[in-house]
Amino acid sequence: MYLKLALKNMKQSTKDYLIYMITLVLSVAMFYGFFSIASPYYSNMLPISIHMEILNKAMRIAVPAVGILILFLVSYVNRYMLKRKQKEFALQTIIGMEQRTVAWIFFLENVMIGAIALILGILSGTMLSQLINAAVLKAFKQEFKLYFMLFPDTVLGTVCFFGIIFFITGLKNVRIIRKMKIIDMLQNSQKGTQILNLHQQFGKFSWCVVALSVVILAMIFPIVSIKKINIIPWMKIGGTIITALGNCMIVCWFFIDRRKKKTGSLPLLCLTISCMLNGIFLLLLNSFFETLVQKGIALQAYVTMPPLIALFFILFAVISFFGNLTWIIIKATEKNRCIHYNNLFFVGQLKSRLGNCAKTMGIITVIMLAAIVLFVWFPIMAVRIHSYQQVMSAFDVQLGTMYTADLKNFPTGTLDYEYIKKYLEKKGYPITLEAQVELFSLGEEKLQSKNEFPVLAVSVSDYNAIRKLSNLPEIQLKEDEYGVAWEHKTQEKTIRNFDKAEQKIKVENQILSKAKKSDYKEKKGIGLFTSKTEGVYIIPDKYCRKLPLAVTFFAANTEKTLPYETAKLFEQDMEMYQKNLNRFSEEQLYIRLQTIQENEGISNMLLLSLIGSYSAMVLIVMGLTMLSIQQMTDAVEQKQRFQIIEKMGVDQRTRNRYIRQQMMFWFGLPVAVAVVGSVGTLVFLIYNSYKEIIAYLTMSEILQICGGVYVSFAIILVGYFSATYYLFKRNLTYRVL
Repeated sequence: MYLKLALKNMKQSTKDYLIYMITLVLSVAMFYGFFSIASPYYSNMLPISIHMEILNKAMRIAVPAVGILILFLVSYVNRYMLKRKQKEFALQTIIGMEQRTVAWIFFLENVMIGAIALILGILSGTMLSQLINAAVLKAFKQEFKLYFMLFPDTVLGTVCFFGIIFFITGLKNVRIIRKMKIIDMLQNSQKGTQILNLHQQFGKFSWCVVALSVVILAMIFPIVSIKKINIIPWMKIGGTIITALGNCMIVCWFFIDRRKKKTGSLPLLCLTISCMLNGIFLLLLNSFFETLVQKGIALQAYVTMPPLIALFFILFAVISFFGNLTWIIIKATEKNRCIHYNNLFFVGQLKSRLGNCAKTMGIITVIMLAAIVLFVWFPIMAVRIHSYQQVMSAFDVQLGTMYTADLKNFPTGTLDYEYIKKYLEKKGYPITLEAQVELFSLGEEKLQSKNEFPVLAVSVSDYNAIRKLSNLPEIQLKEDEYGVAWEHKTQEKTIRNFDKAEQKIKVENQILSKAKKSDYKEKKGIGLFTSKTEGVYIIPDKYCRKLPLAVTFFAANTEKTLPYETAKLFEQDMEMYQKNLNRFSEEQLYIRLQTIQENEGISNMLLLSLIGSYSAMVLIVMGLTMLSIQQMTDAVEQKQRFQIIEKMGVDQRTRNRYIRQQMMFWFGLPVAVAVVGSVGTLVFLIYNSYKEIIAYLTMSEILQICGGVYVSFAIILVGYFSATYYLFKRNLTYRVL
């Protein structure tokens, strides 16, 4: 009987559950689609050349970890549903049903809704898994074939994960309903939330702002004494000091207003602006602090603390902006009486809600901002990492030693080149072309130099060998000339600075001048066989004979591509053999095999892209669901107001216009702030990492990724807005039987 009653209640409340159902179906579909990548059934369907052990292990952990956010989302929606149905619960109790029975019927309703969402979500997830599968196969350059298959382990994992979530939230609902009094149920369904003044909302946070501003000032003042700071860092430091001092003074003003029994709106607005500027200045100083830490002038805390404090300031500014929005709207409309009276009902609706939802709106804004940034930034970094690994694994086989500035740790001999060639030939993979490269130190004077110019040299013949292997033309140098092989991502500014400061070098008591047009910056170059330096001198062979050996490197292409298993075996055997030669420390040796690098590089790229996309999608659904629930709550709390204006003669068309205006404000404002904030955040991230990113991605590729993300976000937003608009209108005419 209870099951039939729960089923009947669910059918009657189908439209009320629409947003809840959409949210659950999307959550289940995303979980199943991304979790299916970790299934052994999926791995068995892939071509034998694809090995994704790293991706599979990471996805098994990451997808459920991110999915925990869904628990908070389901709890948030359930709180709304409880409030929505409290009057119904009260009436059921009054007519004779036990309160415990009412609670368990609601529990059964949620279980049935969850079961339907699981079925629809898993079916939708199979389609999403096809898109993910297409991305995986495209990354591995394999042909995509459409299939629809349910993986038993993924289905079981999805059912268990969401079953636990439904069970936890269901028991929580039962406990809440059983403890509620009938009179409270009757009142709470129409009861609004308590409005707090600005001092109650932001008093404690304001003192946190003061404390963190003092910390920033204490960190900045020792830096002021440092000499030879450029004008641009000085401007940023000055801005940080002024805004930090401003924070302290404005908070004092805010509490003086409280003692005078004023609203504190104007000082809070000033504090909002000051905190936002302070956060921006701190983020802009991040690269300057990193330089100071690298030079040993500042502590590691200068790298970790300022960004965290900046994030707090920016978050506080966003939340306080929404908290102060009532005052801003009043000031904006009171000067223009025409606008004020033409939108009297709309402005009144906003003022009634803005006082108690500032924190919620701020949190929603931050959630959506984080979602957009994750959606864009993770794919950019994924492509950057993959492109980097492609550059670093340009040849089938690479072995070498890492450069160290300590003369005592220099290699005492080269790699055993002959053993490498014989090993590959014995395994059936003879070498077609090879390069044996050795780098030499130009002496202790160069090592102790404080500039960032090259400290190593390579002979012309060795450099030409690596160029030949890369299908590049050979270079020629005279006996008294040198060139420079730069890392491919070296900026032109660095090269120009080098040309100004170092036109001649001394090698073995011989002065060498830089040859014209002798800066070489190919991708298949210096980065392959050295580290910790942006450039290497190219000098005539005869000057290298007496120089100390600093790096030894071997690269080759084979007739056939090494299979994955053969490559792993080669890596293990060669590492053991070369280390046993005792010509260099174990930490210095590295081995790069194209087969392994491609598989691991693509797996890392997919991992970043998929986890970033999944996290972003969960956060977007979370933020938009919270906005939707907030509007449906408003529909219940403001129902009487809409009924009053209808009795006053306002027609349904005008009423619907008021609803659209109200929803466009509540949806549009946090979304607009999130979009503007995400653009600023992405510009900052790209600016800070420009040198690393631009070497692998063009600006057009970055803009394409951004465009795709913002268009996708807009489509999801329109869908949620439309569903909420429909439910808002329905809630105004809702009657409890």
